[in-house]
Amino acid sequence: MTAVAESNAAAIDRARRVTAAERFDVGTRFGSVFHSADGSWMRDLEGNRVLDVTAASGALLLGNRHPAVVEAVVRSVRDHGAVFASTITPQRLELAERLCARYPAGEKAVFCKSGSEATTAAIQIARAATGRDLVLTAGYHGWFEWQRPYRNMGFDPRTRVANFGYSETALRRLLTEFGSDVAAVILTPEPAWFDLEWHHRVSRLCAEHGVLFILDEVITALRWGSRGLNGTGGVRADMVTMSKGIANGHAIAAVLGGRELMDHYDAAGIAGTYNREITPMFAALAVLDEIEDGSVHEHSERMGRALKDGMRDVLASVGIAAHVAGPDMMFDVVTASEELSWDIYAAAYTHGAWFEDSGTQMVTAAFGQAEVDHALEAFEKGARQVAARTDVEAGELPERLRSKFALDAFGGSPVDTGPAMARLAETVELIGRGTPGPGTSATPVVE
Repeated sequence: MTAVAESNAAAIDRARRVTAAERFDVGTRFGSVFHSADGSWMRDLEGNRVLDVTAASGALLLGNRHPAVVEAVVRSVRDHGAVFASTITPQRLELAERLCARYPAGEKAVFCKSGSEATTAAIQIARAATGRDLVLTAGYHGWFEWQRPYRNMGFDPRTRVANFGYSETALRRLLTEFGSDVAAVILTPEPAWFDLEWHHRVSRLCAEHGVLFILDEVITALRWGSRGLNGTGGVRADMVTMSKGIANGHAIAAVLGGRELMDHYDAAGIAGTYNREITPMFAALAVLDEIEDGSVHEHSERMGRALKDGMRDVLASVGIAAHVAGPDMMFDVVTASEELSWDIYAAAYTHGAWFEDSGTQMVTAAFGQAEVDHALEAFEKGARQVAARTDVEAGELPERLRSKFALDAFGGSPVDTGPAMARLAETVELIGRGTPGPGTSATPVVE
């Protein structure tokens, strides 16, 4: 493969002028512009080969250019087309049936293009089905307006969304006081921080109050085991959203739920021309074929576990305090500060590995022992370079820093701190007031 006749820096400068967001596209990325990928390896404009340790932010399950997916996509375009006037196709029928068979929540499926759309569709269905409008949420659900204050516990009266910050205490009080107004509770699992039993308790709490429970498994559906918390973990949910990995990088998302509930999607106004595109459905069906016997997940979890254990060992040997936890296919690596993590990953990038700077690392089925070894070698070189020029501490990462990371990264409050409980009281007062106001969701909880 030959390099394209343009430098990475020149391409980034062009992007700044015509398309890129300074923070999202440039500031939070490393210095490569990629033009091709195979498996989990990417090649940039200057010919550098870099290992992707993010699975393209979770979008890839099997790796780029997987033969079965490539063949399915080519067959779709060559032999069938891309999109039709009808919204119902054989591929949609088969995909809906197979997904519903995989996940206990599923009796009927609605498709869209992205995780942000799927979670919004789920909320609109819940509001249409219940006639209620208050939504209780925890975690990241996408970039639409109602989803944006995901890091900040509080209430936004404009969107009628209250963020309970993963606090069982807060959720219980909000359901007790306002349960009759709640259309749904929607939760993104953070399995490195809240265990399976925690999710079971939240589900039971919703059921006790007669409130719909939505599991946002856009990432975890195929990475917390092979069937997510709803399937592998057995966590009861009224609806489940999923997207990343389902079509191995092709744009599709799904909302699964009970038939009676999902039949409100007309009333919810859910539509979309490209929701009927068949090419990603062909890709998704190919993915389901590939993972059917369990060998893909067995291999990927083994590789992910080796990477996770290796990164933990590297940080311990270098003398950098860290917290490494989570499922093997999507684990978190947390150090004393965001700046320290960024420096380590930026240094590792210069040695040929692209880690997720937010801390959640993900492997694909294209990872073998050679990829694990390369990732660990780059990570160790980067960590040692940073440790040599930075004042770092060894040992266990203090609980206060773990809690700070959770609060900053996904708005989670693993313990009921004084500031969190004060914010809960403020939230209750604002919801109870019942009139529009400034809300609290635009400001963080200050510990």
